[in-house]
Amino acid sequence: MKKLFLIITVMSILFILLSYSYFKDNKQPAMERAEIINSSETEDQLPQYLNIKLPFYPQAPYADWSLPYQEACEEASVLLAANLFNHLRLNRSSFNNELLKIVAWENKEFGDYKHTSVEQTAWMVNQYFQLKTKIHENPTIEDIAHIISKGNLIVAPCAGKLLENPYFINGGPRYHMIVIKGYDLEKNLIITHDVGTKRGADFTYSWTSLSEAIHDWHDQDMSLGKKLIIEVYP
Repeated sequence: MKKLFLIITVMSILFILLSYSYFKDNKQPAMERAEIINSSETEDQLPQYLNIKLPFYPQAPYADWSLPYQEACEEASVLLAANLFNHLRLNRSSFNNELLKIVAWENKEFGDYKHTSVEQTAWMVNQYFQLKTKIHENPTIEDIAHIISKGNLIVAPCAGKLLENPYFINGGPRYHMIVIKGYDLEKNLIITHDVGTKRGADFTYSWTSLSEAIHDWHDQDMSLGKKLIIEVYP
């Protein structure tokens, strides 16, 4: 019995150490937006790697996944971008409060807050936060890299279950939105803030997987939604 206890204890310690090493090694280095903009003005070639420094909060800041939080990925993604560009300096409490204000605004503006389309989300960014947007169709990883190299962020709609995020419950939501904040061209990776999980900070997706998952909202079949992304900038 003592020997079994010792083996279990040793294995537990090894698991903790390996887990720490994994997450430490997979932490994505990030740069301030101003640094990225300055470097893009002096470099002719597109950098192989960029990642915009951006504070992260999930769509359920206090782990309450009841409504409206379970349907607030669009609002949370937009709010992360606005937090950077509008210098809001949000903490968890103020992020939560602002999230609820956006939901109330959408209910008044759209009649609902759930399943906000790309067009509605861009309108929200323009009207609520006074930020600029540009909608791109059928983006490539090079398009993503060019947008990030300008210091701009991307809000991307997805068929959530196609993302195959291991931290999603029941395979993920039917419709989901994430923030794209970086890329690694050599590894074919996209760096995101995925608000659908508390582990979503700097979460990486392969471009192969993410490009398959990108779809605007569609009433009948998410795979029929257009492949659109929203570039967001001041």
